Amino acid sequence: MDEARTSDACKMGELVNGYVDRLSPVHSKYDSLTQAWENLLPGNLRSHCRIGSLGNGCLKILADGSSYLFELQLCKAVLLRELQRLCPSAKIRKIDVGMLR
Repeated sequence: MDEARTSDACKMGELVNGYVDRLSPVHSKYDSLTQAWENLLPGNLRSHCRIGSLGNGCLKILADGSSYLFELQLCKAVLLRELQRLCPSAKIRKIDVGMLR
């Protein structure tokens, strides 16, 4: 392999390593949020609801049925308080619930 290609490969490796290093704190934030969510959600809801997205402090939760959506509406204030306590780095300000399509 000539010297130019070796140099390009080294630069690409450094670029990828830098990107992975920048993602590491983000990954750990969402990983802890997912773990906390799994532990907080009652068993009957866990298999019918999932995290849809997190952005601008809003956690979007999706349910696969209207009865599960209703249950989420009833307990979302408690879930919000607990997620804020367990995952302060996620900076969740509110929870929105919607139907899984």
